[in-house]
Amino acid sequence: MTQPLTLQDNEVHIWRTDIAQVPRTLLPRYYQLMSAQEQVRNQRYRTEALRDGDAITRALARTVLSRYADIQPAQWSFTKGKHGKPEVNNPGIDLRFNLSHTSQVVACVVTRQHDIGLDIEHIERNNNVLAIADRYFSPSELTDLFSLPADQQKDRFFDYWTLKEAYMKADGRGISLGLGNFSFTISDAATISVSFSEKIKQDAAAWQFQLFHPDNRHRMAVAINTSPGNSGQIAVSHFETIPLQMP
Repeated sequence: MTQPLTLQDNEVHIWRTDIAQVPRTLLPRYYQLMSAQEQVRNQRYRTEALRDGDAITRALARTVLSRYADIQPAQWSFTKGKHGKPEVNNPGIDLRFNLSHTSQVVACVVTRQHDIGLDIEHIERNNNVLAIADRYFSPSELTDLFSLPADQQKDRFFDYWTLKEAYMKADGRGISLGLGNFSFTISDAATISVSFSEKIKQDAAAWQFQLFHPDNRHRMAVAINTSPGNSGQIAVSHFETIPLQMP
């Protein structure tokens, strides 16, 4: 194998795959990488497109993790940690990861020691996003959203939505946290703060967030708990890849 990539404690790497760029000839190899349990779960998807998307997602996770450890993609083992969040189960491996996908893009984030969450959303859809915001956003988020010109509101909705999803995935408790029990303030894509209601016992200063616009069809956010080791500011890097083909 090639020399594993370096990933420092204060670094986060995000890898993205454009599903449309994946050669169909690679799909059988992706299915071969999956564990028996993953293959059974994959067959529950009703359409070929959904099954192939799942296979690409699993292949991305396995090949990305193999960039940082001397382990072949098919040899990774996973378990469910606290609150059911997937974790690496290979002995002696300190990698943490999280996955997110749309019908067009798959993304995987990797770090050494931090609780981390990633969310990517396709913004060209016909949902009534303002009605969703009115139901789930905090009062301050709604005030900010509706203060913007109408043509900017949809983009801001997805900024908030991806941040909320990323945080819930990093925490691990998901929707049970209650979307209105934490609130974001967005100064710019890299200056984002969070506040918590009394129902969430966490230190807001321990969390770092970033927003990304990988293309004009998607919004992406990452949430990082910086508490372990008092790591301070985390450096986030981005890479594009095709599993088993593109470096």
